[in-house]
Amino acid sequence: MDAKIFDTLLEPVFILNKEKKILYCNEPAALICDLTVRKILRSPQAFDQLFQFATPLEYLNTLEQVTDPTPYQEVGFTMGSTIDSGKTGKVQVTLQPFSEINGQATWIIFFRDVTLEETLQKKYRAELEQKEDVIKDLKKARVELEKYSRNLEIRVAERTAALTKLNQMMAALLDSLGQGFFIFDKDGLCLEIFSKACETTVETKPPGQKVWDVMKLTEKQVPGFQKWLTTVFSEMLPFEDLAPLGPQSFPHSQSHSIQLQYYPLRSAEGTIDGVVVVATDVTDLVHAQKEAETERAHAQMILSLIQHKRQVTQFLQEADQLMIELKKEFSNLTSFQSENAFRVLHTLKGGAASFSIKPVADHCHRSESLLTEWKNSPTDEAWKRLSENSLQIEGLYKDFLSENEQILGSREKLKSRWIELPAHSLATYAARLPADLRYDFVENFLMEPVKNFFDQYDEVMQAVAEQEGKVVNPLQFSGETLKVLPEIYSTLFSTCIHAFRNAVDHGIESPSQRQEKNKPEAGTIQVSFVKIDLPQGSHLRIKIQDDGSGIDPEKIRTRLTGKGIDVSKETDDEVIQHIFDSEFSTRDVVTETSGRGVGMDAIAHAAKKMGGRAWVSALIDQGTTLWIEVPYLTSAPASLPKAA
Repeated sequence: MDAKIFDTLLEPVFILNKEKKILYCNEPAALICDLTVRKILRSPQAFDQLFQFATPLEYLNTLEQVTDPTPYQEVGFTMGSTIDSGKTGKVQVTLQPFSEINGQATWIIFFRDVTLEETLQKKYRAELEQKEDVIKDLKKARVELEKYSRNLEIRVAERTAALTKLNQMMAALLDSLGQGFFIFDKDGLCLEIFSKACETTVETKPPGQKVWDVMKLTEKQVPGFQKWLTTVFSEMLPFEDLAPLGPQSFPHSQSHSIQLQYYPLRSAEGTIDGVVVVATDVTDLVHAQKEAETERAHAQMILSLIQHKRQVTQFLQEADQLMIELKKEFSNLTSFQSENAFRVLHTLKGGAASFSIKPVADHCHRSESLLTEWKNSPTDEAWKRLSENSLQIEGLYKDFLSENEQILGSREKLKSRWIELPAHSLATYAARLPADLRYDFVENFLMEPVKNFFDQYDEVMQAVAEQEGKVVNPLQFSGETLKVLPEIYSTLFSTCIHAFRNAVDHGIESPSQRQEKNKPEAGTIQVSFVKIDLPQGSHLRIKIQDDGSGIDPEKIRTRLTGKGIDVSKETDDEVIQHIFDSEFSTRDVVTETSGRGVGMDAIAHAAKKMGGRAWVSALIDQGTTLWIEVPYLTSAPASLPKAA
């Protein structure tokens, strides 16, 4: 079983080996520790060193003896001493065996954070106890009323008054609750008792309705809910285990976030007579959580801007030109070129995502999806949505520049690469020097090591690897001291982001797959730079090589044949070059990382525009090598040579 099935759970999940080393945890598990998933998995600490439980979990010392799920145990905890966030809380914990991972026996630990739940339960329990007392008094009043009703009009009047008062008290008690409160029986029928807040939380008065109608369940959801209801009232499993399986939210018409919680209403004999539903409006809490996530993303962006200011400046210079192209493409449908629009949007998205410029990256991704929709169905309405969304990107980009001007500097300063003087001023000065001094001046004051423009891609690789559950060694370089003029190669270098993302996404295998192939768990990606002499002049050759799964020519043949393209006469080497075709992808589903078929096309397009070329070579299960070869220029020519 793949541990990734727990990625979408809202409850913390840990997977341990017999040494209690954490092999997997999901994002809620990292949040309860106030750490990142990556930091937890790389920590040498065992699970019981990360947490200190108020009551020791004895089965942690006898993991190999645990063959069945343990009962949930409620226990307080504090964070361990070595990785110490100072956090305390209370959780319900259960342990059970899990499937083997990489040949190791494993056990899975589920957490249920009850710190907030305990507070709410105390509140609801007190309110329920008050209600039950009222109900008991009410039953007692009814018995006495029947006893004295005959010929005792005065007593009837007294008891009627008492009953009325009790009903008023119960109604006042329920209506004072801020949450929606109602009860349903084993047939799913909502009882007469409910709180006034139901009118705003679940937008109806429940009494007399079926509970699935009150919850606005779809026709497909109702049978599953009815099975859950039967299981709850038959008490085949503990109510505490079944409650989380019921609907956890209500689809509010005004987009409020309504949380549903369930509590058993038991008879004197201890059987479940009804289920109490508490509907709580947590819109403010959800909004606060989203704001916190936004703040974290903003902090990450600021950190990225500070750490990689040179690379950010390079991206922004390129982005200015891309914004011009974007505006030009979407200003006129008649001259619209979808392939160029794809390339511009994908390159903008990749750069913005690299530096956590989330609004720009998200809008570019949305435009890519709208562009695909328009190509499949080119209606006026589809074009309107596409063009409006795409033209908004420039405004978001300008907002980003304005909000971060203190970090990035003024727009005017961003237009050139500054050392002590603007680079173009030094270039102008260099042009006035004698030929024997000019190259030395350019090399020393204007050219930079080519490695400077590829350092950032190590973080890109690691981010994609973490997202895909893979492990990649730090990016390795050779020939990194070779110098180039950034202004000439900036466009080409910025498109290389696609090569590194693809190498991790398509090339590097998962740790388990690499083990099966007798490879190290961590993949390796190498990049080298060399200046070569060809008959047509000096050239810069860039080699990006991975030790992944390679490229399967038959898979590409199948994809191309399915599109009606005849490749029967092409060699395997010729077939794999089709990865540079516009909008070609081996992925069936578009993801944040790949699936558009634009990345490799952008690299080939940039190389060809410089008068060079790009190609690939690959061996199945041994790896893939991307070659980029362009003229080695030390000054910008009046017009770049055409590709051979």
